[in-house]
Amino acid sequence: MPGRTRSRYTTFLVSVTAERSGGRGRSTAKPAPLVYAVMKPNAEAAMEAVRSLAEGPVVVAIVGSLSTRVSKGLKLKPGEPRAV
Repeated sequence: MPGRTRSRYTTFLVSVTAERSGGRGRSTAKPAPLVYAVMKPNAEAAMEAVRSLAEGPVVVAIVGSLSTRVSKGLKLKPGEPRAV
């Protein structure tokens, strides 16, 4: 009897930045991006998980990944976005 196939997860770092309204010549404070760590099988799934948390128009981008050791140290669970 073959064993259960194991899902491979990667811990992606996903940045969320509020969209800027195009005001020419205005100097407003630029909001700092939030970065989330989320364990998902692919980058698109990670971006969708974080996008569902965001309110209003935002720009979502993959900015990196974490090692398995760091993910375990943070006690991340698959599908659970956490701000880092």
